[in-house]
Amino acid sequence: RPPSASCLCSPTEPERAAGDPWGDAPWVAGEIASVRGGEVPGRFVSSAKSWLSHGAVDRSAPILPWGVEDPDVMHVSPVDASARYLAHVRAAWDAAHERAKLADQDVVLTVPASFDEVARELTVDAAKRAGLRVRLLEEPQAAFYDFMREVGDAGVAELAERIGGDGLVLVVDVGGGTTDLSLLRVAREKDGAPSIARVAVGRHLLLGGDNMDLALAHACEPRLVGPGETLDPARFGQLVLACRAAKETLLAGDGAPDDAPVTVLGRGSGLFAAAKTTRLARAEVEAIVLGGFFPEVSREARSERARVGLVAFGLPYERDPVITRHVASFFARHAPDSAGPSAVLLNGGVFRARAIADALVGALASWGGPPVARLPNADPDLSVARGAVSYGLALAGRGRRIGGGSARGYYIGIRDNTLESRAVCVVPRGAEEGAPQRVEGRTFALTVGTPVRFDLFASDEARGDRPGDVVAVDEERFEALPPVATAIESGAPARGPKELRVELEGELTAIGTLELACVEVAHEGEPRRFRLAFELRGAAPARPASIAPPSIGGARLDQAKAAIARAFDSDETRAVKDLLRDLEKTLGERPSWTTELARALFDAVAPHARARRKSADHERVFWLLAGYCVRPGFGDPLDPGRVRALARLFVEKVVFADQERVWQQFWIAWRRAAAGLDAGAQVLVRDTVDPWIAPREAGLKRSKKFTPLALEDMIECAASLERAPRERREALGEWVLERTWTA
Repeated sequence: RPPSASCLCSPTEPERAAGDPWGDAPWVAGEIASVRGGEVPGRFVSSAKSWLSHGAVDRSAPILPWGVEDPDVMHVSPVDASARYLAHVRAAWDAAHERAKLADQDVVLTVPASFDEVARELTVDAAKRAGLRVRLLEEPQAAFYDFMREVGDAGVAELAERIGGDGLVLVVDVGGGTTDLSLLRVAREKDGAPSIARVAVGRHLLLGGDNMDLALAHACEPRLVGPGETLDPARFGQLVLACRAAKETLLAGDGAPDDAPVTVLGRGSGLFAAAKTTRLARAEVEAIVLGGFFPEVSREARSERARVGLVAFGLPYERDPVITRHVASFFARHAPDSAGPSAVLLNGGVFRARAIADALVGALASWGGPPVARLPNADPDLSVARGAVSYGLALAGRGRRIGGGSARGYYIGIRDNTLESRAVCVVPRGAEEGAPQRVEGRTFALTVGTPVRFDLFASDEARGDRPGDVVAVDEERFEALPPVATAIESGAPARGPKELRVELEGELTAIGTLELACVEVAHEGEPRRFRLAFELRGAAPARPASIAPPSIGGARLDQAKAAIARAFDSDETRAVKDLLRDLEKTLGERPSWTTELARALFDAVAPHARARRKSADHERVFWLLAGYCVRPGFGDPLDPGRVRALARLFVEKVVFADQERVWQQFWIAWRRAAAGLDAGAQVLVRDTVDPWIAPREAGLKRSKKFTPLALEDMIECAASLERAPRERREALGEWVLERTWTA
């Protein structure tokens, strides 16, 4: 059977009264929700998987449908939405298998390989809410398990022989909303048997078939409406679906027509009479989809790690829409000595269009390495589900398993008397499931009754670190995860002093999640274990745990403050031009600055606000340091006062208004501080920038006192203002999309 759609729809009052055979009430799930969601705008919930991996929101809060403020529409959290999908599947299964309930089965649940540990843990939590015990499997691995099922042991051995006994297989999974990348090594052992190990996984890319359909819809919309008009949300949703169908028809390969109709129905009694139709040409689709998303790129091409963050849409979409560039960047990062993969497995509904699959394989071939073998995948829609079954059988000893262990290494931040950001390895990259890793010889203090917090980092680099190794942390090689925290309740049985000495222990569990704990040392009897839980948004603040109390004082900080004062007090520009370099010489590179240090530097820079009038360099450096040191506008007890003090400067705008570099740092500073601005301050910023972003026909009056520069940075600043009213966030999205598709 075709897979059920992973979506929900909030039913209207008459629909609720009609009842629900699957027990999903007060929501509708599956295919009916997919259809109904396109007909009733503002009640549709989708992309829950993407929301589970979105660390900038509270994933346990009822935030979906995003941006809908209608009190008659119910809201649900990403975790609860996922639980409802699973509960819907469970109810359908149980109705068909009364003697073999789903809760009694071994259930394998697939997740994107790019899911971080928080998203994995929340997925397991959603399964528990649905009454299921699950084991997680990465989706690209599941697709490869299905390939192995299809070709059998002989086919896998033939593949190992075909790629020379040791080669890399790239798995590219492009779904409706995401792109998931994995790299597997297939080798021939001494006894001739093949072995398979997952080598690396890519980061979460919010980029997929939906983006292509949206691009086609925006190309078609002007042909269906009058000048200056747009389709309402419901009919635009119809247009997107019609463009998807046309895309699949026109890119199907041999025998595909030269063009295809795209129709949007009317409303009410004039449903068919008011229908509007245009046609999409195959050449037009190829130009937009193949040229825009799958062009040939060099192997050295790099995609930007930063995201544009159209926050008004809720999810952080990729800045770079070129999927082949993301593939090249991923492969070069994890296989720097290889010209290209030996084979590629394509998965996801996007690759049903033969032209898209051929374009990606052609892009890989253009790198100039050995010919790339394209592995068969008869049904991209079902291969992940079938592969999950094969994995379950392999766990029971009835098939070959993929090895590789943990795709990432995990590190706990430590604090000492240096200003360098450092961390200790807890779980190394490649650690096998179910093998506890103890950090011995390095103890921490836990105080009874006091919550403690540890900073957690992940790295996908093949570094060779072992548990206990201390490494320097930087933003390029390490990803900051939400902190982990624990507490020993004061009511716990007393066994010794109020302060306990503990060692860290980590484990990649059998179900596919990360477990971290503090294990008591110097004890009598069985050691106590205190599990470290992820501290998500809304959690109570905890005291940072450290080898020694964190300190940002001392001679080096005093030296840095003196350098700031000298630079801004002087009328000469040399000192202020060199200020950032001097600070990094004294304190270390900017990515290593702790929050405490950054705030101390902001407190030293802020009193020199008037000095920015001295020169363009004074102004540029002021905004650079002020914005960097106060980001993200919250997190320190004194941040509200700091952000309010900075907000008073916005009305003054830029002194040296003809200098683009000054405007650039000005907008970047406000983007960095945006999360700390209240609704009134955010609206003030939008009132200033909207006339310069909106099209002329919007009728917004532009100020005659200044003409802002650095438009792209201004747009990113505006997109960060989440507290602006919904209608203004929607308007910004429309303006940006109009700029995108008319550029």
